[in-house]
Amino acid sequence: MMNMHIFEFITICCSFAVILLVSHIWLIVRVVNPIRKLAQQAEQLSSGNFDAIEEPCGGIPEIQSLRRSMASMVKHVRRAQQQSVKYADNLTEGQEAERLRIARELHDDTIQSLIAVSQGIDMARSWVASMPEQAVQMLNTAREQAVDTVANLRGLIEDLRPPALEELGLIAALEMQTEKCTLQVDMKIKGQPRRLDELQELTLFRCAQEALNNARKHSQAKHVVLSLSYQGDGVEMIIEDNGKGFNLPSYLTDLADSGHYGLMGIQERVNQLDGKLEIKSDRSKGTRLSLYIPSEPSPQPENTVSDPVCSARIQPQQAYASTLHDGTRYYFCCPICQGAFQKEPERYIHQHGATCVHIS
Repeated sequence: MMNMHIFEFITICCSFAVILLVSHIWLIVRVVNPIRKLAQQAEQLSSGNFDAIEEPCGGIPEIQSLRRSMASMVKHVRRAQQQSVKYADNLTEGQEAERLRIARELHDDTIQSLIAVSQGIDMARSWVASMPEQAVQMLNTAREQAVDTVANLRGLIEDLRPPALEELGLIAALEMQTEKCTLQVDMKIKGQPRRLDELQELTLFRCAQEALNNARKHSQAKHVVLSLSYQGDGVEMIIEDNGKGFNLPSYLTDLADSGHYGLMGIQERVNQLDGKLEIKSDRSKGTRLSLYIPSEPSPQPENTVSDPVCSARIQPQQAYASTLHDGTRYYFCCPICQGAFQKEPERYIHQHGATCVHIS
């Protein structure tokens, strides 16, 4: 009887040992080794080898899901890098094209006009004694040429930075811009108008300018409504047209692939001031662009935080922009991450548990 109990005890111990051994083997094969492989892939990512994360690491479904999420973020970062390069190249090309345009206008128009004015004055001086009437007529012609040259220079200066924006304010500058537009533009002002920070007014003006150009060039619109609403904590501007609209991509940066950078430029300007941009477009109803610029400057983290989308570490005072969500402020390393978070905030909050600042 005693031997039987001993045998049963040994059998139970052996069974337990086998179960423990199998569980350890399963844990090593399905959890430990895949995690080690995933850690190695993460190290290769930090050295710039983005393709490393594409190789499956096996393991339990949770580890596989984590690898797929990391691979998705890597694709997101690579796309952002590629589009940023395209955008930067486009900006450089645009700057060079603008410099060439200015140089040509100064050479072909301004300089030639000043030469003609100088020659006219010289001819008038030589005619003063012998042909006074012709001299006066030549001086009048030279004066008209000088006036035209001044007007052309003023137009050139307005294209670079409108003087009305600095001297008269945003509303006056927008009114002058709409008067030059070939479309019918109705302006609506709400709230109590006030002067804003120089960069804020320039951002709103350039965004309106780009939206009007898009409506004229691409949407075939005939009518545009520009609304400017002065609120207590910021300014909202809405531009609506009755054109044909377009298919809006998931991310504005995707427009870089087709060579369209205007809306990306608007997003860049708005994000730099910690603003909000919303675009809606329908092929049968036109396009509605809404942007909001807060009165206060963009807040910066006082401590090191992490981007909720890509988990990048952001040093104090080095955040690209931030977003306030459910009483908590999240900081971002780039506009791509900010746009992704604003589209699906709950996904990134629960997935990464980003370091953030709570607003009481």
